[in-house]
Amino acid sequence: MKAWNRIAMLVTLTVCGTIASSAQAANDNMTPYRELAADTLQAFKAHDMPTAKKKARELEVAWDTREKALQKKSADLWDQIDKAMDAFIKPVQGKSPDPVKVQTAYDTFIAKLQLAVKNDEELKR
Repeated sequence: MKAWNRIAMLVTLTVCGTIASSAQAANDNMTPYRELAADTLQAFKAHDMPTAKKKARELEVAWDTREKALQKKSADLWDQIDKAMDAFIKPVQGKSPDPVKVQTAYDTFIAKLQLAVKNDEELKR
């Protein structure tokens, strides 16, 4: 029985360590924008438009105020992300947004954010 307890403890520690390291790897400088976008999309899907609009505005303000360094470092990439973000939040802030368009715009925005992460990783090498 003690052997099984040791095995169970080892498996638990291994799984917890893997989850923690995965979460840490996903925590990059684009994480706040992904989280705000996800919150916006979640509220939109729940038909909570006041919250969706509030989160969309928070996303826009956060991006515009915090990413001056990326704008200076890579103006083209910043512009791609900014346009993708605008395409995502604009319909959310409108009167009767198309859910398919909102989801597609969200997916595009997240993909553009990933380009910034890759760009940052390449610069660190």
